[in-house]
Amino acid sequence: MSFAKHPAGHRPAAGDRLEVEIDKLAVGGQGIARHDGFVFFVPDAAPGDRLRVEVRVLHKNHAEAEILEVLRPGEGRREPPCHYAPECGGCNWQHLEESVQHEQKQRLVLETLKKFLPGQEIPLLPFVPSPRSLHYRNRVQPRWSDGRLGYFKRRSHDFLPVDQCLIVEEPLNAFFRRPPPLPTGDTARIELRLTAEGKAEASLQTSTEGAFGFSQVNRFQNEDLIRTVLDWTQGLSPATVWDLYAGSGNFTFPLIERFPHSEVVAVELSKTLVRLAREKNKSKQAKFHLSDVQAWTRRRFPPPGSLVVLDPPRAGAGPEVLRSLAASDADEMIYIACHPVSLARDLAAVLRPDSRWTLTRVQAFEMFPQTDHVETIAQLSRRRG
Repeated sequence: MSFAKHPAGHRPAAGDRLEVEIDKLAVGGQGIARHDGFVFFVPDAAPGDRLRVEVRVLHKNHAEAEILEVLRPGEGRREPPCHYAPECGGCNWQHLEESVQHEQKQRLVLETLKKFLPGQEIPLLPFVPSPRSLHYRNRVQPRWSDGRLGYFKRRSHDFLPVDQCLIVEEPLNAFFRRPPPLPTGDTARIELRLTAEGKAEASLQTSTEGAFGFSQVNRFQNEDLIRTVLDWTQGLSPATVWDLYAGSGNFTFPLIERFPHSEVVAVELSKTLVRLAREKNKSKQAKFHLSDVQAWTRRRFPPPGSLVVLDPPRAGAGPEVLRSLAASDADEMIYIACHPVSLARDLAAVLRPDSRWTLTRVQAFEMFPQTDHVETIAQLSRRRG
């Protein structure tokens, strides 16, 4: 097939082959290239790559393309440390040097916030790398098929058997080498996890939540997150602390220690996680409530002078929750986010031109090395006067 040469602005067609250069990476991990005024999204690309690609899917304002050949690799492209990486759908950024992963994540957070908060100053602090870039995950959900564990191949549901996984903590690799004898259907999802005591466990995942449905998978970087939240609350003396999407108390218990004379209200929808938190809780000042956060904030406002901490799942808290909190007399909000678009959308619900709130600081963390995912903490303060 000949390589297409379009006049400027001409729409490409599916099946066209052309040469492009990758400018940067997008939310979702794909490379962004422009050719004859048209935007292309290219998986498995690196910034600075010169590529021969084929157009696969055409949309109204952009196209999806697949790499046929790397003509000139970008400076940050590398040989992936895992030999399964070219096929495995688990880690989409192993082909990038870690410094490039950090740079791209910092840029994505900044550009996403600027897009949703036009005219706002974005007080972005330096990026925080993970203490470990490999063997950091304490929980993972591989597939089981024909007595083997593995993952789906990239952009497919074809099973790829795996004998080891470089991103899980080493005790969990024992399950890849010798899969657990679980009664399962073909390509069933298995949950592998390390308990708080360091014991490796495996079970059939029967729901999207599971017993450990929402907990930080990188315990090494989680220590930095907790430390940052506590550092950012230095000098505060709130009568009440709200911890929304509290899980089993990842931030709640450190906040109880930080504010021993404050009432601490933790809200979480998972019955399992609330039960675990209540069993652990020895403080009379703290209460763990089983509730949907949106329903909770419809019925209640945090008292004047409160500190509110939110750690919602990937979809975010939602504008309704943020608007309700912004209308209260709380003094401070700290939002922990695992998706920059959800964070930016929710902050935009608060930071309107007439808002009583200001964005105090933002910091991005490497919670998920070798992938495009990034953790971000943002602090909002209520203007005085």
